[in-house]
Amino acid sequence: MDIKIAVAYHKESFVLHHKYFIPVHAGKAVSNLDLHMQGDDEGDNISYKNPWYCELTALYWLWKNTKADYKGLMHYRRAFVVKKDFDIFRFLLRLKFITRRLSSLWSPYSSVGVKKQYECKSSDVFNTGAIDFANKLEGILAGGVNIIAPHPGRFYMSLRRTLSYEVGGQNLELMDEIVRRDFPDFFPHYDKAMDGQWLYNCNMSVMDNDTFEEYCNILFSVLESHEKESMSRGYLIDVSKEKAYARVSGYLAEMLTNAFIRYSAAKGKKVKVFPVVYLK
Repeated sequence: MDIKIAVAYHKESFVLHHKYFIPVHAGKAVSNLDLHMQGDDEGDNISYKNPWYCELTALYWLWKNTKADYKGLMHYRRAFVVKKDFDIFRFLLRLKFITRRLSSLWSPYSSVGVKKQYECKSSDVFNTGAIDFANKLEGILAGGVNIIAPHPGRFYMSLRRTLSYEVGGQNLELMDEIVRRDFPDFFPHYDKAMDGQWLYNCNMSVMDNDTFEEYCNILFSVLESHEKESMSRGYLIDVSKEKAYARVSGYLAEMLTNAFIRYSAAKGKKVKVFPVVYLK
């Protein structure tokens, strides 16, 4: 089984090594660093878009320049893990969410929700968890799994309302319009996901090749149209030079990834969730 998971890096950090992992320097074309790893500026690439695409430039490089049965994306400090105590972890997070939401009724809370991630300060713990996941990956996928996704976090408000605070209502309305126009079959699932509170966050996943191809076609088509139409409508003069647009594509992509996973599940594809370990 051929599996390729890009692990996106943009600065010096602990590097994960496994036969299924490809450490990728995201945004190498606009970086002054040499991280001594595969750059996303080779072959067919959008490396220069990293300031607003974030880790997605590594995903694009993987999509266009590699072949594999399964492809995926992780981050330099976020990785999938297999946890025996996952059920207990989910229960504690559910309790944490309820407590925070109740307290937010009379006391403003800085977080908009609870992300389901294990936090660790040890690179050894981070490495052990990620490698354990990779070593078990073939067995997991052999069970007919089409998509591996992060266990979804929950927000206090709908994703649509939450995202409007991050990227602005104008950008969000434009994405709604593009998805409705260009991907009408996908749009009902996208619209429903945006009105919900659950999010498969971080743009992380592992997918079989056919699913991955469909995902990337939708994702990058929508993001490219959003860039072009933002400028053609006069919202922005030049996306690459507008600080207001920085990271917007990354945020929008997170919503599209979330919706695509739900869309795939509705079509009968098998989705399996795993917690994420976060290296602080």
